[in-house]
Amino acid sequence: MKLKTSLVAATVLATLSANSMAEETYVQIGDYTQILLPLGGLAVSLVKEDYAGSLQLTKSFATTMVFTHGIKFAVDKRRPNFTTNNSFPSGHTAAAFSGASFFQTRYGSAWGVPAYALAAYTGWSRVHGDKHYWDDVVAGASIATLSNLFFVNPIDEDIRVSPMVDGDAKGLKISLSNGFFEGGTRSKKPATTFDPQFKFDFLLGPTRLKSNDIGSFANDQNIEFGQEDTITTAAARWTWFASDQHSFSYQTQPYEARDQGKVEGSTDVYAQYQVWDNAVNWQYDLQLDKQWIAKAGLGILVQYAQASLYPDSSFSSELSGEEEWLFYPLVNATVGYHFTPSVNLALAGEYGNNGDGEVVSSDLSVNYAFNQRWDIGGGYNYYKRDQDNAKTFRKVEFDSIYLRLGYAF
Repeated sequence: MKLKTSLVAATVLATLSANSMAEETYVQIGDYTQILLPLGGLAVSLVKEDYAGSLQLTKSFATTMVFTHGIKFAVDKRRPNFTTNNSFPSGHTAAAFSGASFFQTRYGSAWGVPAYALAAYTGWSRVHGDKHYWDDVVAGASIATLSNLFFVNPIDEDIRVSPMVDGDAKGLKISLSNGFFEGGTRSKKPATTFDPQFKFDFLLGPTRLKSNDIGSFANDQNIEFGQEDTITTAAARWTWFASDQHSFSYQTQPYEARDQGKVEGSTDVYAQYQVWDNAVNWQYDLQLDKQWIAKAGLGILVQYAQASLYPDSSFSSELSGEEEWLFYPLVNATVGYHFTPSVNLALAGEYGNNGDGEVVSSDLSVNYAFNQRWDIGGGYNYYKRDQDNAKTFRKVEFDSIYLRLGYAF
């Protein structure tokens, strides 16, 4: 009997040890890929004797690291494992996406797709290992991508190679654009005929949780929370301009927080909150005149929500919790005014109702266009979602002040 018990105990310990090693391995691989991707990009550029690319990668990577670590210092956000206060943005993710973006932009999808897969794994490993929140990862990836887009241009954008046939003579024709002799065209001001089909926007800023009503699974425990940690938000939005009047956009925005509270004023308990919005919208531009902005459309919001309670800050053994997916059909509208061709003020709003609850979002922003490719903005966003039969949050309400940087292509 004792032998059997010992064998069972040994098996359990071996399993736990293996699981622990597996968890640690996931994180360690991410530690390696965040270094290998930018170093790999530099190595490939040197092997190809693409010294202009090497310089562009160096500039892009250095800028990414300066911004990432500067924001870390300014924000002072605590990591989800309750250790250091340098969570936002994710440096590992920024480094990995700096290398991956270089591969994609400079050398194309054959290099970029596998590099992006490794960079995405790096971001996932940081969340999986409790080192970062998802908005930290979105911020790190976006900072790296935008820095890359500013400094790096496709090598075949300024150097074009094509077959040439002239009678019996056959060969290759090499064309060098004026931009080649100017160091590349990507960061230059676009020509007046520039007509973008796509746009990428990155938004980041502090968020204030104004109120929340957690689901019934925690009601009988009489828990008191006082949110004191810095909460951040980061969003990425991709827009496709299908025509002069029709546009389609996808925006992903995770909100996450962890907190420490008390059960009936004595026992410590830890909570994890997450609301992750994914919205697809269509908008129709009314084109009233050159100064006024007037758009309206429809969309759908897909929200993942999760709330859990834990006995300690390891967040490994859940006491109770729920998760769910919620869907809201949306109507949207944007009105604004151009004070100059480069400066505008815009008020945007979304309203969704699925029959059981509603979601409301309003946004006021001031925007400035540097040129036809790059623009920047800042604003205030208010968000509220109510649904009485929700398992996680019957109500969640917060507001944000944000900075936005956009790139059209």
